[in-house]
Amino acid sequence: MAVSHPIGPGSEPETETESGRLAAIRRRFPDPMYVFLLGFLSIPGYLFESLAGLQLFALFFLAGLWPLVVAIVGTVLGLGSDDDADETVPTDWIDMGDRATNVRALVAMLALQFQPILFVTGVFQMGGHIPILARHRGSPPSPSTFESDVDYRLPVEGTWSVVNGSPDRDYSHSWGILTQRYAYDFVITDDDGRTHEGERGPPEAYHCFGEPILAPADGVVASVRNDHRDYHRTDGWMDPLQRSILGNNVVIEHADDEYSVLAHLERGSVQVEPGDRVERGQRIARCGNSGNSTEPHLHFHVQDHPNFFLGAGLPVRFRGVETDHPRTGPERHDETYVHAGQRVRHVVDREDVDGCEIASSDDVVGEPVPNTVGHSDAEPERTDS
Repeated sequence: MAVSHPIGPGSEPETETESGRLAAIRRRFPDPMYVFLLGFLSIPGYLFESLAGLQLFALFFLAGLWPLVVAIVGTVLGLGSDDDADETVPTDWIDMGDRATNVRALVAMLALQFQPILFVTGVFQMGGHIPILARHRGSPPSPSTFESDVDYRLPVEGTWSVVNGSPDRDYSHSWGILTQRYAYDFVITDDDGRTHEGERGPPEAYHCFGEPILAPADGVVASVRNDHRDYHRTDGWMDPLQRSILGNNVVIEHADDEYSVLAHLERGSVQVEPGDRVERGQRIARCGNSGNSTEPHLHFHVQDHPNFFLGAGLPVRFRGVETDHPRTGPERHDETYVHAGQRVRHVVDREDVDGCEIASSDDVVGEPVPNTVGHSDAEPERTDS
């Protein structure tokens, strides 16, 4: 797929050839994440001679290779291609890149598993599952068990497309990583489903690059990163010198045990500092291509802990949303989950108008919502980074 996400054991890169058949593969087998965790039982065996027999549990770490097997099957062998798909793929109208781009993304992902920072990050991500599962007694939050009192809105202006993410396991791009189980990747597409102008080139050629990113709800900024470079390539390769899989990012505390994470932001664009209070809909940064990303996009999720590695992902419903899909048409929702393949747009209500400044690109409830690519005219001129 043209858009990547934080890597590590349990993450599953989507490709243009993935279909309902590969989703069925996931359903048929147990989640490898739980098998992978048994590998941590081997650690005492390497620390204490009397427990050397526990070293055999290290074999369970091999379960972390399962997502790579799925990715290789989908990208290289073409299993689950459109010609023999059992189910319709909701994102099939979005330009996912050609086969060469997807193969490069797969090769980059495999190579970067051994980049020191990303290798340690992957270990921390999987190790974080232990306290998460302990905190939730083995049952992480789900749509049936979690309901937030926070009034979340989409963290973007205008019409964006959900290229990854859903409360449904089949269309979650990181189901095996508990922190990112309900994470979303947002891009801007034109009417032909393309995310960029012309050929895949610099980040500036992408419709969403430099577009405003908004606070999804009232809250206090917990942490910020603003100095990571935006990678100049968008042809499937990922930044080999990335220092953080999130790149530039903002974490906001909205309530006890509810923190939003907004990642892959443009370098130098973050307008808030830790401790700042933000209002729902306030511009806080711009969309970029920093961190573990193959093209500009916004990564967004909500978790129950301020630490990226220790928070369980939370399924959240967005208020005031119009969703659209080429096969179903537009629908208005007072509150809803959003899903991969949908075009989504925040629809302003009177509380928004009274509460904070509203960009002119949003609509008041009841007005039609066009599906066009739009850039804000109010943004300052950007400099290359």
